[in-house]
Amino acid sequence: MLTARGGFMQFFGPEMGRWLRMLAFIAVLGSCSSVAMEEDLKSLVQRAFDFHQKGQFSQALPLLHRAYALEPGDYFVNLLLGIDSLRTGQPKAAVLFLKRASRLRPQEEYPLDYLGEAYARQDIYGEAAEAYIKAVRVAPGSAESSVAFVDFALTRFAGLSELLRSSRKGLAAEYRLHALALQGNDAPRFALLQRAADLDPAAPGIWSDLAFATLASGDFSGAEGYSRQALEADPNDQAAWIADAQLAAQKSDWQRAGARLDSVAQHSPTLLSQAVGQWPPKLQPPTPSAVAGPAAKFLSCVRDARKPCDLGPGSKPSPNSSTVLYREQRWEQMTKLPAPQPVRSEAWFQRGVAFVKLDDCPRAIPSLERGLSKAAPEVYGMFLLSWCYSREAGRTAGKVQQSGSEEASLHIMRGDILLRLQAKADLAVAEYQLALAKDPNDPAVLERLADAQFGAGKIEISRQNAQAVLKIDPQRLAAKRTIAKIAMQERDYATALPYLQELAARNPQDVTMRIELAKACAQTGASDEAWRNLAPALAQGYPDEKGSLHYLLGTILKKMGRTAEADQALATATQLSEAFQQKSYRDQDPDAQP
Repeated sequence: MLTARGGFMQFFGPEMGRWLRMLAFIAVLGSCSSVAMEEDLKSLVQRAFDFHQKGQFSQALPLLHRAYALEPGDYFVNLLLGIDSLRTGQPKAAVLFLKRASRLRPQEEYPLDYLGEAYARQDIYGEAAEAYIKAVRVAPGSAESSVAFVDFALTRFAGLSELLRSSRKGLAAEYRLHALALQGNDAPRFALLQRAADLDPAAPGIWSDLAFATLASGDFSGAEGYSRQALEADPNDQAAWIADAQLAAQKSDWQRAGARLDSVAQHSPTLLSQAVGQWPPKLQPPTPSAVAGPAAKFLSCVRDARKPCDLGPGSKPSPNSSTVLYREQRWEQMTKLPAPQPVRSEAWFQRGVAFVKLDDCPRAIPSLERGLSKAAPEVYGMFLLSWCYSREAGRTAGKVQQSGSEEASLHIMRGDILLRLQAKADLAVAEYQLALAKDPNDPAVLERLADAQFGAGKIEISRQNAQAVLKIDPQRLAAKRTIAKIAMQERDYATALPYLQELAARNPQDVTMRIELAKACAQTGASDEAWRNLAPALAQGYPDEKGSLHYLLGTILKKMGRTAEADQALATATQLSEAFQQKSYRDQDPDAQP
């Protein structure tokens, strides 16, 4: 579950105070027709706002409700009611007032920012994402809205990553995400895609990803094999058709290449346009007459490096159902269908996939969120959401950075992007230190700095900063997590144990934390507790590529006197270890998980 915008809100205090005073003056003086009512409303709002500025939101609410009864159409009254309801733990009530405030002033970003937070507090992520994205759109120069969206996006990215890493198919999606962040002909990229395919060979599009990776490296034989596998898995895989067209062109079979390209253009011209950069510029037919129609236009765009590539008029709305259009990968036609009813999660999921394929993440994110089942979220949906959140967070942060602002909140945002998306801990440390210079005792910045320092290998200063955070605010979980990670790395299991126990208790759904707790328990002689945390996770499919966790389970069971079960776990560990040693990517990464 999301919390209130990480540590960013505290940085908005002075600026928020300025605009609230201005809005209060304008809203109160101009909202009433009766002089007596105006004086009463003005007094109520002024008194409520005094409480609001002091953080006394509970005292402000009764006054604001009285003001609302006098003038329910006042923007400022609705905005404050929404904010103060949110701050007193009433996100559902806040939504009503914030939506009304947004309707009253549709070009104001403030109600949208808080509306996103109110929805996120209720785990209603589709509406939350829509509100945050709209806030950035209506106020593209607003640092506050950009920071709020990036914070939300990174928090969701982290939550999705936690879920993905707890299953074999999810881990495959994580490897694939890492691969997509690398260049097309990078050897590590190919190894990551191979590992993803081994873990989840049925993942949509994985074989066409491998086909393009091998094409980029010049391995046409390997690409042909992967392209064949892709089309066997899904005969409508348009990306595989493009790869097959390129392979046909390499063999000078321009009739087949042209037919494939024309077919893709009929299904999704935008998808074909996106492939301009993937096609070798010199791979052209010997004569212009060898291909015609959309294929000829596409190859002309490749030759001239023209993007986007205009392949003719877009497709008209189709009478076919969304399910048929999804199966045939007619993405543009899917997005022209009316938005589904709220309860049709599968239709929302398919709509979200279509927007992703058309490179429209701002519209894809809300649809995919609405399509995710809370009970059993679809791995492919989480994979696409993670990709879109990471990309949009990076894009939004990049636009704000161009402003050259030195506000602490922007340094935090840059640090978060560097640490959580780009794995550049050293650079993140520098950004967090700049933010900390604005307020040396801010626990939200200190705990981020400690985490980045741990990632950069600066263990002792990381420990000191994490401990300093807990002296300021003993409830900071991120600082406790950093201390636990340091202790586990140093094999100080007794120190790590109480922190891990608390973290696992606070979030029982965090399977990775339960695995770490099991390791610490096993090393401190608490075999029963170790088994209770480890065995269910492995039984439910927690990934163990190298077999090390099954080996640990075997040793725990032996200590508990459960010899037969121990032997079975150890045999499984041996099988997994031997299977991993046969993989070509075994030496690519010292850790089995990204």
